[in-house]
Amino acid sequence: MKTATRPNNLETLEHLLHEGFQSDLSPFVPVQVQCRLKDEMLVVLAQHPAATVPDAQQVFSSIEQTIQEYQWSDSHSVKIYLRVEGIKSPYAFYSFKIERRVSATPTATPVEEALDAPDSSESLPEEHEEAIDSNEVETETSQSSEAATSESTSPHPWDQPIQEENSLLEEPLEEIVEPGKSKSKKTLLPIVVAGTGLSLFIFLTSLFLLTRPCVVGQCQAIADAQELNQTSLKRLQKPLSGKEVLEAQEQLMEAIRILQSIPFWSGSYGKAQEQLKVYQVQAERVEQMVTALQTAARAGHKSENPPHPTARWVEIQGLWREAIARLEELPTNSNLQPLAQQKIKEYKQNLAAANQRLVKERNSQQRLQEAKDAALIAEARQGVAQSLENWQLVYSTWQIAMKRLKQIPQGTTAYEQAQQLSSLYLPKMSSVQDKKTQEQFAVNAYNQGLQLAQLAKNAQFDNQWSVAVVNWRNAITNMNQVPKDSFYYSKAQSRVQSYSNALKQAKVKLQLAMKMQQTRSDLKQTCMGKVQVCNFGIINNIIKVRLTPAYTKLVKQTANSAQVRGDSNAQSSIVNHILTLGEALEAISDNARMRLEVYDGDGTLIQTHVPGS
Repeated sequence: MKTATRPNNLETLEHLLHEGFQSDLSPFVPVQVQCRLKDEMLVVLAQHPAATVPDAQQVFSSIEQTIQEYQWSDSHSVKIYLRVEGIKSPYAFYSFKIERRVSATPTATPVEEALDAPDSSESLPEEHEEAIDSNEVETETSQSSEAATSESTSPHPWDQPIQEENSLLEEPLEEIVEPGKSKSKKTLLPIVVAGTGLSLFIFLTSLFLLTRPCVVGQCQAIADAQELNQTSLKRLQKPLSGKEVLEAQEQLMEAIRILQSIPFWSGSYGKAQEQLKVYQVQAERVEQMVTALQTAARAGHKSENPPHPTARWVEIQGLWREAIARLEELPTNSNLQPLAQQKIKEYKQNLAAANQRLVKERNSQQRLQEAKDAALIAEARQGVAQSLENWQLVYSTWQIAMKRLKQIPQGTTAYEQAQQLSSLYLPKMSSVQDKKTQEQFAVNAYNQGLQLAQLAKNAQFDNQWSVAVVNWRNAITNMNQVPKDSFYYSKAQSRVQSYSNALKQAKVKLQLAMKMQQTRSDLKQTCMGKVQVCNFGIINNIIKVRLTPAYTKLVKQTANSAQVRGDSNAQSSIVNHILTLGEALEAISDNARMRLEVYDGDGTLIQTHVPGS
């Protein structure tokens, strides 16, 4: 019994899947792809470094599309695993079934029919023959089994054991055989169709492999890459601007792309890989410079149209520092050093400006918050303020709030808000100032009233009733000047009542004093003469008059002389004089409304008079 197996071209499939996986990531990220067959199932393992995390769904979709489009496997089912380099267990997997293209005439699938198809490997070109696994040819059943076993026992160079399901990649691959002792006429047409499909597949695969760069003829791709690299190096000798660096990077990346397009079956593949390593090192240096320039551009863009909040300036500050750090990491012998040093100087100046802006913004925010806090305290104190001391404290608190707002400079985010708060706080502070002035006036009027009342009391003590009356009046006037809505108004009004009573009493005392003064004046005038007629005093509201001895003696002598002479006129004059003196004293008593007592020179009461009697 004979059985045949179709060449699977696993190496070619691995290379195509490797290119697709590499294109999904950066060209500088090392990735690997491995393919194995197990029980009519194609197992694909994709591996990447731990530092790079690809989109698993995108990787699965790309691999499935490649396998579905080119019908690379004889297997009906495909399982794909993703794992990190150095870790045995995969972290993601995906499986699907191959969708076979159906021909117009119902037949078996090309993979099934290929098992009995005649050998077509002899018609392949020599280059393609080298790319196809030498073990995949038509053999006897025993030979095919030995070849399959030999192939599976040679592990992939980078293959690592995988736990559980992924251990399939280390197990021997089973040959794809179908026993057939005889062929019936019924199966001839499917075999022909399968053979034609396999031949077409091999032809297209060969055509694809031969049309890749540097496979046939001279390798122009390497020359083009060298030319682009030289142009890039010239631009990087002394770049005058970041634009030249970007253009040089584009040329260098294009050179790398060209070298990466050269397949591993090309005779120039080794040389291309050597140049690729050199170019990738150069690209890393340029990428470092470009990243610094891009970071600085972001910082400059974010700095536009200030003012900005504190968080924005902190972000800008970090971007400038990052750009400077990247430039300082460039090798000292790099051609980019002149431009790097120029940019470092510029970026440090920009960083210093950003630092100043950040400090100014932080200070302005602090001043703004202090102003708001002071305003809240002022409003709280204003709600309970009563006395002058309370209103003075409220006013000083508002002054602190306004002072903090005035300290906020222009060019900060807090400035506009500070102006709005100033317009809001100023009327409140003016109102408090008016209230404080009113309370100050009330205190002054109240204290002045107290002082005048004390002066009035002192005058009363000295029987200066006219002075006392004036001071009591002024004291009442000052107390009445205390505003009604002031803290001292109630106190002042209570003083007004007592002061008014004191004023009335002072007026009475003043009137009595004035009468007393008039009485004394009248008594003095009455008692005066060439000879002192009398002495007087007012004791306990009684006028006491005492005739002087001299006056009594003179009257007696005059009366005796007139009597001796028999002068009646003289005697009559003396009597009239004594009567007139008595009438004058009684009139004074009536005017003063005080009792009158008259004594002779010896102290004997000679006359009394009660007013109104």
